[in-house]
Amino acid sequence: MKRSETQLINKVEAGVRKLFEENPLGYASGIEKLVEEIEDNRKFRIKDYNYAINYFTNRELKVYKTEEDTEVIKDKTMLYEVSKNVVEKAIKYRRSKNNETSRVDTNILTHAPYFVGGSRKRKKKGLEERYILIEKEGLRKLTYENDLGIMLTMVDAKTLFALFSLWEEQDYPEWLSFTEYKLLNKLGMSDGGNQYRNIRNSLEKLRNTSVILREAYDIETGTREVTNRFKLIIADKFTEDFDYKGKLSSKTYEIQFSPHIGSSLKKGYYSLISLTVFNDLEIETAQGLYLLFIGMNDMDRNEDYFTGKGEFEIPLEKVYASLFIESEKHKRKGLIEKGCEELKDVGVLRDYYFKYVGNKNEKLVMCPTEWQEDLLGKKGTVKEIGTNLQ
Repeated sequence: MKRSETQLINKVEAGVRKLFEENPLGYASGIEKLVEEIEDNRKFRIKDYNYAINYFTNRELKVYKTEEDTEVIKDKTMLYEVSKNVVEKAIKYRRSKNNETSRVDTNILTHAPYFVGGSRKRKKKGLEERYILIEKEGLRKLTYENDLGIMLTMVDAKTLFALFSLWEEQDYPEWLSFTEYKLLNKLGMSDGGNQYRNIRNSLEKLRNTSVILREAYDIETGTREVTNRFKLIIADKFTEDFDYKGKLSSKTYEIQFSPHIGSSLKKGYYSLISLTVFNDLEIETAQGLYLLFIGMNDMDRNEDYFTGKGEFEIPLEKVYASLFIESEKHKRKGLIEKGCEELKDVGVLRDYYFKYVGNKNEKLVMCPTEWQEDLLGKKGTVKEIGTNLQ
């Protein structure tokens, strides 16, 4: 049992026992509040919830096999039944949050300036030279540069998309203003020293990243172009506040995104992602695959990436290139399988499979759930972008 699973089970059991003690007959009225407390804790993933449901189900069955006293059986089975009900409601609460979406420039998703893989040798060389340049294949070709010699990870991608979400909430001002606490909250992360350190590192990496989108699509002209080299974040400044002891109490940032990103959003070339789903994914491959098929859904000339049943299909080699998986060939497919399994666990995929086209070319087919299909079709129902966006 993982630490998070143990913590969840203990928290639910303790909460349910407290409900029984404080209101033996009307305990049900306190369940919703307990569910919100568990969700607000921001520690647990859908996989933890699924484990807890199985745990409480098995414990309940075990009571009938090991106990003979009817009162003991009644008390224990009620504890486990209500605990299971609490976790099931927590999953429904999470699912409702999954429907909240944020706009992301589809050109960013298809060119993917972030990396699931990358060899140790490449990463070591980048750090030693304090500079890294990568020509990346995949759905669309990308030139990636970082002045620190670092490759953006899925953690950094999550930070970038949380910033996009904050930008959208503020109706796309020229300067996006936010505190570290607001960014943590958008990322679904609890308050803490390590968390602040992580987002500061991500912000530093993002502001030192430049890209050339080699197949950027202009939705107005219907053409692709090679962009000039541009930074994701073109300008930034911050202010710091200290308490009476001289300790940093808060930090407020102001940043400007590249006009290339703003232009795509304003013209309507964007995709909708659920940050709640993205935050709930633990495996980086699953995160990369999630962003991959969201981009595939909205990108230009995507007819070849759908089956007759409306499922997503993409050559495996293109998947590896998009996620930048450089590990040994015999390990690559296993990494994709693990990612797809987690996407099934969180309710994004109904199924997935691999199929051969000819003797050598193998494709990955991803079958989204009905809920995910509804979310993919939500783009036409969101409000128009305000006039602030330049």
